[in-house]
Amino acid sequence: MNFFFTNILILGVSVMNFTACRQKIYNGIQPGNFARNWELFSSESVNADGKTISSSGFKVENGYEVEVPATVMAALVRNEVYKDIFFSDNLKYVSDKPFKIPWWYRKTFHIDSRTDSEYFTLVFEGLNYKANIWLNGLKIGAADSVRGCFRMFDFDVTPYIHTGENTLAVEIYPPEWGDLTIGFVDWNPWPPDNNMGLWRPVKLLKTGKVALKNVFVKPSLNTETLKEARLDVSADLVNHSDDVLTGQVEVQLEELNIRQDFSIDPHELKTIVFSPADYPGLILRNPRIWWPNNLGDPSLYQMRIKVIQDSAASDERSVRFGIRDVTEYFNENGHRGFMINGEKLLVKGAGWTDDMFLDDTDEKVKNQIRYVKHMNLNTIRLEGFWGRNEKLYDFADENGILIMIGWSCQWEWEPYCGRTEDEYLAIRTPEEISEHARAYQDQLEWLRNHPSVFLWIYGSDKLVVPELENRLNGIIAAKDGTRPVLGSCGSAVSQVTGPSGVKMNGPYGYVTPNYWYVDEKKGGAFGFNTETGPGIQPSPAESIKKMISSDHLWPIDSIWEFHLGRREFTTFRHWMKPFNARYGPENNVESFSFKAQMANYEAMRPMFEAFHINRPNSTGIIQWMLNSAFPNMLWQLFDWYLMPNGAFYGAKNGCRPLNIIYNYKDRGIYLSNDYHHDFSDLSAEISIFNTSGKEVFSKSLKAIIGKNQPVKIFEIPELRNHTTTYFLDLRLKGNKGEPEAINFYWLSTREDILDYDNSEWYLTGNSSYADLTGINSMDEIEIEVKHDFISQGDTLFVRVSLENPTDQLAFFIELILKGKKSGRYILPVFWEDNYISLLPGEKREITGYVFKKDLGTVKPFFSYKGWNIRSK
Repeated sequence: MNFFFTNILILGVSVMNFTACRQKIYNGIQPGNFARNWELFSSESVNADGKTISSSGFKVENGYEVEVPATVMAALVRNEVYKDIFFSDNLKYVSDKPFKIPWWYRKTFHIDSRTDSEYFTLVFEGLNYKANIWLNGLKIGAADSVRGCFRMFDFDVTPYIHTGENTLAVEIYPPEWGDLTIGFVDWNPWPPDNNMGLWRPVKLLKTGKVALKNVFVKPSLNTETLKEARLDVSADLVNHSDDVLTGQVEVQLEELNIRQDFSIDPHELKTIVFSPADYPGLILRNPRIWWPNNLGDPSLYQMRIKVIQDSAASDERSVRFGIRDVTEYFNENGHRGFMINGEKLLVKGAGWTDDMFLDDTDEKVKNQIRYVKHMNLNTIRLEGFWGRNEKLYDFADENGILIMIGWSCQWEWEPYCGRTEDEYLAIRTPEEISEHARAYQDQLEWLRNHPSVFLWIYGSDKLVVPELENRLNGIIAAKDGTRPVLGSCGSAVSQVTGPSGVKMNGPYGYVTPNYWYVDEKKGGAFGFNTETGPGIQPSPAESIKKMISSDHLWPIDSIWEFHLGRREFTTFRHWMKPFNARYGPENNVESFSFKAQMANYEAMRPMFEAFHINRPNSTGIIQWMLNSAFPNMLWQLFDWYLMPNGAFYGAKNGCRPLNIIYNYKDRGIYLSNDYHHDFSDLSAEISIFNTSGKEVFSKSLKAIIGKNQPVKIFEIPELRNHTTTYFLDLRLKGNKGEPEAINFYWLSTREDILDYDNSEWYLTGNSSYADLTGINSMDEIEIEVKHDFISQGDTLFVRVSLENPTDQLAFFIELILKGKKSGRYILPVFWEDNYISLLPGEKREITGYVFKKDLGTVKPFFSYKGWNIRSK
């Protein structure tokens, strides 16, 4: 018996994914091996056409070996054509001239044998921007139709494939000014090649006469009981032959096995559906449910679907999916919110970007998603369909991280897309509407089995034209129907669907901590703010030294500012003024960067906390941004090197699912509970200290809190006779005295006062600032620290015991893991808490971990430093 499973040659990465399906390997060749040995060369270096280049006898001169996917710049950097490209301002001196012309990608591959019953499909999951495609001397795709960075293309290449050596040649044309392409807006410098190239995998699929496409498992969950789920399973069948064919489609899900007969005409594409009405086994009792981070397990299922034709397997796919329900609501003030599995969810997330050259490794993507989970966030927002492959979405599925995804504002503003501006995203003509609607459908069909994807978005700052909105609404209703749609992330009113119910009013630059509580006009803690944040987050000194040369390390100059954003976001000016006023200036990079982590932490935590305690009027908050496309000091919770900054731990503590919080507006102490159950018999401890470590106020009280809500439990009275800079320590304990949350604030008797009359669209300034300079005169002390390394499986833990034996505060202690010889931080690193402070006489134990594979042969060394801690 012959079996024709969907075999796959991945002309790219080692991940076997297509439309969220896993497929078998073709002819026993390992995908990772086949990914290598592509040739890349500029059209300027050859005097030959596609027919010649795709012939077996053609020899490449002056080419580069590359593994696909890779943009042209990614390939050149891997080949060390450009070295240290992100150091200093080296990137600025890379000419874009070589990337104004086409480049060729060429691949030879071997087919051992084939029969008349085997069919081959060549799939391009992402190319930028358009391409002529040649196979064995024949043109199979032309640039006038193979175009668009978010289109996916497949070609039946059965007539062109032969046994022995085959040659594929792809002539890639770069985006031109006015093309709607991948972009980074004002987040960072633009790549010199404009991300031209094969930026997602290329795959060669081998099947029998009938192939599977677009397999979709559509779950419907009973949110009243969570005890039943119904699954609709659909797939497209493609008959590659000239004959009418019959057969069966088989579905296997754990113990369930079901089958359906089919008949399909020559070259027909037919959708086959398994519904619970016809197949009661698709009604699951007590299903395993997919939950977002901190609210339950992100449970996943695996389903296999197979086509049987002439008693042989013609094609087979494996599909992973999750069972969860997503709905939306509008609160009494018209703010849009979301419910997961019947429970209201405070969306708390950050904006994702890929690497500038779209060259993140799978491992780096995984570690960044781990960071998202570690910070107690539950969402990432993608402004653009990011991901050089499907791994970003796989890792989000596995970690309970929600994804909101749609087009970028790159396509809305003339300075970035080269098109005249109006009130809509710049897709206007009937031809463009059809083209981009098809591209959106490609992405939807690719991603719809991922439970992490919870929201389809059209425009970013603006709406799409009504014709396109109607077209997209029809596609989503027909092809998905399990997720809400958001027309714009801005405060827009659609002719088709009405108000967006969300806002995008900034800020994007530094604002003082009280802003989030006080502001009732712009970006403050009300409604769903889809992108906002306190602006610059300088990295710790180790990262700064990786990106800036020693002769520019201090003072801050234009090289530092090259590692910011663009346009309004190229300067430290709006950040340094409040920093110096509130904390006092510094005179070297080491002390500046350490104090900057205080500012990062203090600025980030109250943003998330304010949205927590202002529920139900607040429904969501997206920090702009999560990560950086290159070594940067703007809009990030960790940097390109995976170094967490103070904002990382500010976000982590501000987003605890059960928390105790200080309100900068009313001086209230609040509890916040994200869980879906109540807490009773809690105890709260409130203490205030001056800069000498003297306790000037304390209060203990019992507390209870209902599920998924905040509650105010106390208001701090006006205090006199304590220092201008002072400290507030909040502790929440469970019914057995176990610590649930610790929050430590540094505050001032002098208020931060907002100045709306002298503000910009991207930030709100101040007429006066809090005085935190008391930290600069704190007594220097010694603390006692012990640590143990504990090896468990693939992980190395470090358990740190800290004790402050003095009558002073031990302020802002950073725990550090470095290589013993190199002295470099070991990254990524996962501390349960960091930048901590100890009360007089306090003992605390903190645990962190790293993965052994990230150590390599490095021997780890633990160290620490603190603001007023004497080094030993």
